[in-house]
Amino acid sequence: MNKLKLLYDVARTMKAKEKVDGVLTAQVRKDQEEVFSLRNEFGKNSIGEATTKVSCELNLEGSKVKRESLTEFSAAGDCQQGGGLLGKLFRRHHHHNKDECCGIKGIFTRISFALGILSSLQAEGLDDGGAVVSLDLSDVPEDMKIQLLEKMNPKHACHSHCGFLAESDALETLDGVVVLTVNKGREIEKITVNLDGRVQNADSESHNLAASAEVLFAW
Repeated sequence: MNKLKLLYDVARTMKAKEKVDGVLTAQVRKDQEEVFSLRNEFGKNSIGEATTKVSCELNLEGSKVKRESLTEFSAAGDCQQGGGLLGKLFRRHHHHNKDECCGIKGIFTRISFALGILSSLQAEGLDDGGAVVSLDLSDVPEDMKIQLLEKMNPKHACHSHCGFLAESDALETLDGVVVLTVNKGREIEKITVNLDGRVQNADSESHNLAASAEVLFAW
């Protein structure tokens, strides 16, 4: 099937949605021990009022930290800040190197990255009229894997201070699959992410790392 047309239809359908409800869950394991878990129940109504109810747990060297929050806000008029509800849910305040984000080189770097992802996507139609779009990182070009590792390493990430990886940790390998399931109306029903990799700490010790996330939408 035409994956570019499919993605366009999905983006157009989701953009037109006035009411959105769903649940995001995520877990991270380091050497089989869960070090991070998250549950985010989010929603937006037809008049632009949105809520996010978040609970997360962080396990730092055997010490567990739990946090819960409920946030209500207006999702209208936020296009300059990252796109309303989804922008508020997933916004990241990047501190880019100017040479990386500006100028001709930066523009073509982003274009080549986007095209590389698009070429690696697989799309399959379902009997009920829906579709499944998947990305296997083993199919991604090698130069893109290097870029992805660099962006995800704590020393380059903007939120290295808030997580389960120290700034001195280095992500060595990363594999996994991202799957997007849409219905015949081109609404996203589910997004799943499963990643596996290895990380090396400041003492040159290597650890297994596994992360999984799922977003379920309710229509």
